Amino acid sequence: MQVPVGFLGKLWSFVSFVPFFVLLLLLGSIKAALVGPVTASIVFFGSSAVIIGLWPAHFIWTYYCVLKTERIGLQLKILTGLLLPLPLLLLPVLASIGSLLGGTGYGVCVPLMATFEAVGEGVTDKLTHCFTDGTVSAMAGACTVVRDVTDFCFHSYFSFMDDLIDKMGDNEEAPLDIKLSYLPRSMVVALIAVPVDVLLISAVALWKSPCMLFKGWQRLCEDLVGREGPFLETVCVPFAGLAIVLWPLAVIGGLLASFFSSFFFGFRAGLVAYQEASFQMGLAYMISAVAIFDEYTNDLLYLREGSCLPRPKYRRADIMRECETEPAERQQTGHHKHRRTLPRSKTFMQTVQRLRPIQIWDWFFRSCELNGRILLSEGLITAQDMEQYITNGKCKKLDTKLPCWCIFQCLLRSANSDSDGLVICMWFCTQHHHCPCSIFLFSLTCFL
Repeated sequence: MQVPVGFLGKLWSFVSFVPFFVLLLLLGSIKAALVGPVTASIVFFGSSAVIIGLWPAHFIWTYYCVLKTERIGLQLKILTGLLLPLPLLLLPVLASIGSLLGGTGYGVCVPLMATFEAVGEGVTDKLTHCFTDGTVSAMAGACTVVRDVTDFCFHSYFSFMDDLIDKMGDNEEAPLDIKLSYLPRSMVVALIAVPVDVLLISAVALWKSPCMLFKGWQRLCEDLVGREGPFLETVCVPFAGLAIVLWPLAVIGGLLASFFSSFFFGFRAGLVAYQEASFQMGLAYMISAVAIFDEYTNDLLYLREGSCLPRPKYRRADIMRECETEPAERQQTGHHKHRRTLPRSKTFMQTVQRLRPIQIWDWFFRSCELNGRILLSEGLITAQDMEQYITNGKCKKLDTKLPCWCIFQCLLRSANSDSDGLVICMWFCTQHHHCPCSIFLFSLTCFL
């Protein structure tokens, strides 16, 4: 598919594609409405019948294997035996609900995707395929799903349980067990951490939800106008178009996911308290969990790096390592305290910045772009190569030879400069220079 160039070309591509997209979406929706109930019925009744029919055997065999295995200690066996009936009793209900939802989603998505795949490149008699694709194949796929569920319930499950009751070898680790004396401390930490983490993590997610909403809309609209990203492939167009309309629901889903994930953060605080045998370590993780979540959302939304929230250490090994390094640093500082710092050291520290992996990737992509333009002007890369890469996604000159040439140029430049590491030209914007972009040289020390 040829990507349009220029504003008018992109605008005409967008205007001409909208009616075509609406007709295909309408046809795919009609096929999904006709085929979806049949596919959902096959998956629901087939999978539910297999799971419910084998449920008594699974219930008895699970209890037998848990009680017989040597890989679990006595105390953990007793606790597992007391808690195991709940998930086993809920298994048929959850399996039926999952089969219904999975069958419905499969019956809707397959006809819709097949309709758009039928108008792709390399398909003959596209009109016939638009009406026929995704009907019989969806039903056959539903039967395949039921067969896979049957294979798992008949073979994979019993094979896994047989491995569980195998005798342990001499070289294997000790049986997995728990210490009952640690449980009260862990339960108290979990009871404190769950409401605190739920409240704070939900507040952070709610605070950043407007940013997620508008940034997502901006990116999707830019891809829609330029026919890039998810709108480049024809089969992905309906889902990308629905993503624009339903993006607020995605933001709400993100809020709900943050809310439910906060419970796991709180429960993990109790686990940390058990692992470290410390009430304070569990509370430290409770506080650090909010900073971890904040840092993750910042990376996801391309906001500032790190987090402004406190992040105390919650592992004894990290604290001991920090305590071991502090005396050496103080001794080194006291030893060099009488020395006068050269003015050049200050300038050097201001000039050399911390090299992050994203900067290396940025250099790599820009180097490929620059060298690609040079090779294109010299005739070593042709327009046919670029068209082949855009259409098929494969071109040996662009996906193999061009990156190797860029890396070779970097090695050659580093050798000529007699540097201790790799000399990489990085382009990035900075507020400390009057020009919009500046060139900085970074040296990466290479350890063999």
